[in-house]
Amino acid sequence: MLTQNFICHSVHKNLPRCGVFFTLVFLIGLVCIAGCGQKNTDGKVRINGTVMLDGSPLICEGEGESYVNLVSATDENGGGSGSFDRSTGAFEMTVLPGAYKAVVRATDGFMIEDEKRGRITPAKSLLPKKYSSADDTDVAVTVSPSGGEVSIQLSSE
Repeated sequence: MLTQNFICHSVHKNLPRCGVFFTLVFLIGLVCIAGCGQKNTDGKVRINGTVMLDGSPLICEGEGESYVNLVSATDENGGGSGSFDRSTGAFEMTVLPGAYKAVVRATDGFMIEDEKRGRITPAKSLLPKKYSSADDTDVAVTVSPSGGEVSIQLSSE
């Protein structure tokens, strides 16, 4: 009985110290797992930016398509795409660092398909046609190895 009381007393006496130690180990483990941000193992980086039209953010009233597609300028990296906020022109996506051509589409409404008459009425584009094709666009975007802010500058002419 003396041994059993000694062990229980010893564990009870050291419990607060052990509790603090395990709590610290647990918190340090959480910080290590969470890291300082999202890291991609495939080499992609996070970018964000604003689609600009004639020096101002592209703001689109109502509903419709609104997306940015980055197409590799050198065929070395895949590219990326995402929608932009129609009220601010802001977007974000993850891509590999490198050189890209920006394809941007913004429409007033959506395509309408009339199956009875066999007609498709496309949505009205809010941008010049050259921005809707990787072959025609003249907008170049370079994504740095650290990602960050990029700007897509469009012209209404």
